[in-house]
Amino acid sequence: MRKIVFSLSLLAMLATSPLGLPVAHAAKTVPAPSLHIEVSKTDLQDATAVQEVLRDLMAASNRHEMDGVLRHYSPNFSSGDSLSLKDIRGLIQDTWKMFPDIKYDSQVLEIRINGGWATVESIDTATATAKVDPVISSKPGTMKSRSRGMLYLHKVGKQWEIVSDATLYEKATIIYGPFDNVDIDVESPEQVFSGDAYTAKVKVGVPSGNIAFATLSQEPLTYPQHSSKDKFRTLSTDKTDLERIFKANASNNNEVVTATVGFTEIGQDDQERPTINLKGILTVVKRVNVIPKSSFQEENPAQQITHSTADGKVKVEPALPSGSGEDDDMGGSNQPELETPPQD
Repeated sequence: MRKIVFSLSLLAMLATSPLGLPVAHAAKTVPAPSLHIEVSKTDLQDATAVQEVLRDLMAASNRHEMDGVLRHYSPNFSSGDSLSLKDIRGLIQDTWKMFPDIKYDSQVLEIRINGGWATVESIDTATATAKVDPVISSKPGTMKSRSRGMLYLHKVGKQWEIVSDATLYEKATIIYGPFDNVDIDVESPEQVFSGDAYTAKVKVGVPSGNIAFATLSQEPLTYPQHSSKDKFRTLSTDKTDLERIFKANASNNNEVVTATVGFTEIGQDDQERPTINLKGILTVVKRVNVIPKSSFQEENPAQQITHSTADGKVKVEPALPSGSGEDDDMGGSNQPELETPPQD
């Protein structure tokens, strides 16, 4: 059951590119910022051309027209998640198969033109119907996702091509059943250093007369997908959260934290025997960007310089940084002067 929901949500997340995927609820409460274009007078025509690429890409995405989408990508495209153009094609195909009615929207925040290069920053949303699964629910679910990220374009001849992307924030949800009055929150960092430990937590407001259960796991953000196994843990009105400590991978792959929460309603049948009915399943997938640690180390940080003076004394002081411009023979050291034995 969890594997099915996870697969749906991870597909939704991986398909969220800076011009295609998830929710419009934020737009209902927060006024949309106006588009800012940073461009010189000589690049005004290029700014218009980039906007046309974005419009055409969005239209092709919503028509589910593969050739119309991929024609805007460079053959050498590589995403911030190390996905190739071949991976992108497979991902799009899987997403459209899993979510045949998926619709995309994008709010472009800024376009920056710098000669033959362009950067587009946007907030992207998508909504779709999650297929009926009899194990989970007799009714279809809903998928929503939201992301914020960058597209990087390069001008080849007169055409602009997408050469890479970077996603700053991303969240996808799949909901089966009534969760309108259920308070659920998933906490996780948006970025961590490679190899460092971090904490993730899912907090649930358990409705009266219900039993909640949850899982919380960590997976690499890859395609094809590789999902980890995790057991459901029971929550109650006394224990309303599930918290785990994860260790970020050392290979600098971005990750996702996945929380799945289910509710069962306690009742009784005609013969007054207790019954437990599954009311709904909700899965939340959040991106955790893994940042490489710097391997730079100052060479010989403990190195010292020794000065001998005419009166037989010795000065010991730390080595000055290269290129500091200071004279090594000048004063300024607080190191004590050491007496040396007189020379025979």
